[in-house]
Amino acid sequence: MGKVVEFPRTPRTAKPLWRNELGEVLRGERLAQERILTEVAGTAGVSPQYLSEIERGRKEPSSEVLGAVTEALGLELVEVVHRVADSLRARRELERREAERRERLEREVSFTPARGSAYLLAA
Repeated sequence: MGKVVEFPRTPRTAKPLWRNELGEVLRGERLAQERILTEVAGTAGVSPQYLSEIERGRKEPSSEVLGAVTEALGLELVEVVHRVADSLRARRELERREAERRERLEREVSFTPARGSAYLLAA
């Protein structure tokens, strides 16, 4: 039988998807306006189920549907695009900082003094 080779585990974070960020932006705006899903869906001309799937990042709307939903929320499409881009940018920066922090911790943890070495700890 062959030998089992274990590959080093590197923490992999899933890249954020446009549709997930878009859904969060649309849902956040709808909730900020204190509107219910059925009202916005009706104004946009889509089913409440479909709008819910968009907001949860399960469906990626066509440009026509996205335009109708943003209009129903009283937003310009370009404003929504900027919000999604800002959210993706902020998430990327947060992930970068977290990766740096993990790397620093791994370096600190991997430091092991030589056997028989003595260290003076100062308070």
